Amino acid sequence: MKKYIFLLTIKFISAQFNYSGEINPYVMNRTSNKTQINLPYRIISLDLGYTIGNLDIKTVSALEHRNNPSEWEYDIREVYLAYYPSWGEVKVGKQIHAWGAADGNNPTDNINAYDYYYLFNSGTGKKVGAFSFSAKAYYKSFQLEGIFTPKHEVNRFPYGEKDFPLAIAEKPTIEYPVENDWEFGFRIQTTVGESDFGFSIFNGNDRTPSLLSANVNFQDNIPPVIKKLNLGYRTTTMWGLDFVTFFGDLTLRMESALFKTQTPILRLNVFKSPLDLYEYQQEINYLQSVLQIEYTTLSDMTIVMQLIGNKVFNESYDWFHTYSQELVGLPSMKFSPGMGTPFAMFSDQALLLSSSGVFMDDRLDLGGNIMMNLDEKGQMIGANIAYSPLINWKIEIGFTIFSGDKNNLENRFTLMEDFSNTRVGIIYNF
Repeated sequence: MKKYIFLLTIKFISAQFNYSGEINPYVMNRTSNKTQINLPYRIISLDLGYTIGNLDIKTVSALEHRNNPSEWEYDIREVYLAYYPSWGEVKVGKQIHAWGAADGNNPTDNINAYDYYYLFNSGTGKKVGAFSFSAKAYYKSFQLEGIFTPKHEVNRFPYGEKDFPLAIAEKPTIEYPVENDWEFGFRIQTTVGESDFGFSIFNGNDRTPSLLSANVNFQDNIPPVIKKLNLGYRTTTMWGLDFVTFFGDLTLRMESALFKTQTPILRLNVFKSPLDLYEYQQEINYLQSVLQIEYTTLSDMTIVMQLIGNKVFNESYDWFHTYSQELVGLPSMKFSPGMGTPFAMFSDQALLLSSSGVFMDDRLDLGGNIMMNLDEKGQMIGANIAYSPLINWKIEIGFTIFSGDKNNLENRFTLMEDFSNTRVGIIYNF
């Protein structure tokens, strides 16, 4: 027993503790009238790790701050235990996963919900952690990954935020919570020559609510009146393909995901349901894809082009009375994907161009981007510059400009015009 305690003590003494993070206070103002855009942001981010042999304990947290009025909220974004056996890795806890080959816009990456407060952040910064169990196994040139999530997570939307143009006035009531929370994902990846190929499957529930039923008043000789819309979550299955290959300084990435979404069977008590209740059954297939071309110049500047596509097909729907199961001729509702890349909400087809580079011995960072709606009028233009006067310190200035169609007030880019902004901040990395 003493020997065991001694060995355990040695293990803990030899364990490695590591940390990193950043402090990033900033102010964002509208370009139209210079008023402050008052939304919460992560003023402090902190990553902690504790390694004991082939075991890791990892936490990723953030302190979220709203400038006016001053409000603070602590968010544990990830906390999980990782074990690294000889054949791969096993993780359990609150995690943020990353699937796919493209940068930032990944239609195959649907394990985690999205945080729309950070929609324009890169990488995992715009995701919501989910409690999950994941395992990876390595065999020759193959990598196999399985993920199980026992609890359904939904997108975080900025409800009631007057400073965010796409915000909904208030959080909607969900009449039909998800009955089967369990979600599963599987991915296999392999290398052939200079190329990586991946195939993935995910079965789960939408991250965004949709219409599942309505209370409707029917009267003779007058059109039906919809009195109340009842929301829930569709079930969705995704099949995805992705690959990346290299041609000298040119990198080609492609990612495509086919989604099949349908309304779940509502388990209603017909004796307690109102007589005016009508169920809405949908079954829809849609395809999202990203083609990315990346080029690194002689001055180490990176230029990236992404073509983002979203196509809906095989759409079918039925309205029927809950009691009699009789079909009725109510109109279909506009379809909105509840899973997939968030940028599909802006356009069915868009072109994204970006560039970034580091100069002056890594003291100056320059970046710019433009997103163009290829279906109708609309674009987003952004740029930022960061200068490091001291080690670990940066002063950052940037802007984002939205422009849409003045004749189409439903255009997403038109709605976002009032969100055009300039940003000034300080970053300290540790």
